[in-house]
Amino acid sequence: MKKFFKWFAIILIGLIVIGMLLPSDEESNTGSKVGEADATEAEADVNDTIFKVGDVVDLNGVLLTVKDATYIPASEYSQPENGKVLQMNVEVVNNTEDSTFVDSSNFNLYDADGNALDFYYGLDGLDISGDLNKGKKLQGTLTFDVPEGSNYEMIFEPTFSWTDESITWDIQPN
Repeated sequence: MKKFFKWFAIILIGLIVIGMLLPSDEESNTGSKVGEADATEAEADVNDTIFKVGDVVDLNGVLLTVKDATYIPASEYSQPENGKVLQMNVEVVNNTEDSTFVDSSNFNLYDADGNALDFYYGLDGLDISGDLNKGKKLQGTLTFDVPEGSNYEMIFEPTFSWTDESITWDIQPN
């Protein structure tokens, strides 16, 4: 009987020692992933930077470019409520492994006073919208009803994203 208690005590002590040496679940989840600091810095750069027309912006592997911004003539049948029609040509390239969806509703435009501006729907064509597969490119326009101004602020916020990332452009029409 003494042998049994002796072996039982040895096994119990051995299990306790092994349990102490193994990392707990809490410890294993507190480490940072490789490249996590770099990704956080890059996200901060995208979120804190105000880009200009022509800049290529990388948002998690999706490249967005506002190629140009110009005032265009309004349709004779649909006059803009704010006086001008601003159209921007936009290009999106998907360099991720998954498909991504981009739509004009991801973009918001504001005047110098911070007032939200509406899309202009008086033209025949549709604004940018599409599902992009890996490695594919989409080009289209964004057309807004705007008051005449020297610059506007446009913000892109992806619809299907787990993060709060956004891109801000300072739009100065030609």
